[in-house]
Amino acid sequence: MILSAPDILILSLYLMIVFGIGIAMSRRASRSTEEFFVSGRSLPWWLVGTSMVATTFAADTPLVVSGLVAQGGIFRNWMWWNWAFGAVLTVFLFAPLWNKARITTDAELIELRYDGKPAQGLRFYRAAWFGIFQNVLVIAWVMRAMAKIILVVMGWDGGTTVLGMQADVFTVLALFAIAVTYTALSGLWGVVVTDVLQFAMAMGGSIYLAVATWSRLGGLDGIVSRLPDSGFNAVEVLRMLPAPDKLFAANPFTEFLLLILVVWWASYQVDGGGYISQRLFAAKDERHSVFAYLWFCVAHICLRPWPWIIVGIGGMALFGQVGDPETYYPMMMKEILPPGIFGLVLASFFAAFMSTIDTQLNWGSSLVVNDLLRRFLWKGRSDRSYMTAARLSVLGLAVLGALVSFAVSDISFAWKLIISITAGIGSVYIARWYWWRVNAWSEISAMVTAGVCTLVFAIMATTDRFAGSPIVQFPYSTVITFFIVVPVWIIVTMLTSPVGDERLVDFYKRVRPGGPGWERIRIKAGVEVPSGTALRTAAKIISGIVLVFATLIGTGSLILGAPRRGLLLLGLAAAAGTALYLLMRGEMKHSGDKRVLNE
Repeated sequence: MILSAPDILILSLYLMIVFGIGIAMSRRASRSTEEFFVSGRSLPWWLVGTSMVATTFAADTPLVVSGLVAQGGIFRNWMWWNWAFGAVLTVFLFAPLWNKARITTDAELIELRYDGKPAQGLRFYRAAWFGIFQNVLVIAWVMRAMAKIILVVMGWDGGTTVLGMQADVFTVLALFAIAVTYTALSGLWGVVVTDVLQFAMAMGGSIYLAVATWSRLGGLDGIVSRLPDSGFNAVEVLRMLPAPDKLFAANPFTEFLLLILVVWWASYQVDGGGYISQRLFAAKDERHSVFAYLWFCVAHICLRPWPWIIVGIGGMALFGQVGDPETYYPMMMKEILPPGIFGLVLASFFAAFMSTIDTQLNWGSSLVVNDLLRRFLWKGRSDRSYMTAARLSVLGLAVLGALVSFAVSDISFAWKLIISITAGIGSVYIARWYWWRVNAWSEISAMVTAGVCTLVFAIMATTDRFAGSPIVQFPYSTVITFFIVVPVWIIVTMLTSPVGDERLVDFYKRVRPGGPGWERIRIKAGVEVPSGTALRTAAKIISGIVLVFATLIGTGSLILGAPRRGLLLLGLAAAAGTALYLLMRGEMKHSGDKRVLNE
């Protein structure tokens, strides 16, 4: 497919606007590393929350979502929908704590919370692992996803050459150049400002494509009638929840239960750490961080997935079985969209790509500069020197990501690998905020154990005895890892020395974590806390969870031909939202309020 003149014009206008914003923000971002990495801690909640949604609206996500549906049904998306349980917890338990910590990276929290050589080693390791190794893998799969889209819509195959290069090499190099130039210029300021535009474009493009797919195939009836002829079981494809089955056997139902009961709180992102916490650091205050994360949670789970699912099901109905189910989405773009509109939707994918890649590059650079160079390897330099290092590290991370992208073929496998290798770590991340006894060795032992378990399961999967066995596959291996990791880190915690009281008191006075786990330190610090807030916080968490999942499933029910169930669920969501509003009304009405949401 050759891009039409209107398509090229729209893409060119989009890139001009994005780079224009990047250039406009470059002076402000260059003032200091704090401006470059956390926007001077001055962002309002709506900008922070929208930027979070845009960041996770990556070019890979629609492809993975449509691919998951083709691999079993809509319910396969619980692989990432389960995240919402932890997200609602983060809104009320962790988001305000991150903001009050007044740090630049989540790795910096380690030496704020722990002390001694173990804390120093852990901070260095986390910065290197998450900032470089894991971050490069994420950058790689995002680049690979965007490359898949471009190769499909342009009709390029393995033998196609562009400017003397293989088509996939040319595509990755072009994406690399765009991402590096823009991110190095603008810092987090440019990232969050353009994220608003990019989220609107990405959401608008996916909704348009979903509506066009629905209309082209004759709505739900047309899609359902085509699925059997295309080699799919329509009933199974359209399931939002797996059919009940034996509890102690490997089947989709037990996988679903494991995801919603264990995997979500075993994840390393359960407390909102990583690149998401960078946005919380940039919020004006804890009030803005709370509302930002709440908006992010609702938009991430409730608003985004259904257009992708519709397009994926439409691709299954129209094209039948294909070798790579993650290509259904770009195949539908190429098949359905007219010139001009095609360019707009393709630009929306560029927007989704940019909003993710610039975040990963900026966040990774913050870990390299703040937690490796400034703290350990290149101390005492001027802020201008660290700004130069920040831009060079953006370049280095992008180079590594581009190279690794050629080794990534199955994006959903990369998702599962990240979840597996960090399984169980989430439990210690929760505990470090609410139990003073957790120390650096707790985290170190959890990480080492999870890594060893992942390696053991990978080796077992190559043997004749366990090849194809569910226990070496996601999510069963993840759950087994979790039940090994938790007792290990608890035992290690009790066998090693606690953090010194001086460090714990300083941490408590700055962050003010709630709960009985800090009572000894609270008394030593001489801090009074309000009483009777635990039940209120629990009510907010329950209301938030009901709001999110009732909206998600209610919307799906309306789309999939169950209007009565859909309206009942959306009514329940409205009631939960009202309850949440009443519970939160009056709390911290202005940024100067001294009250704390989670105490």
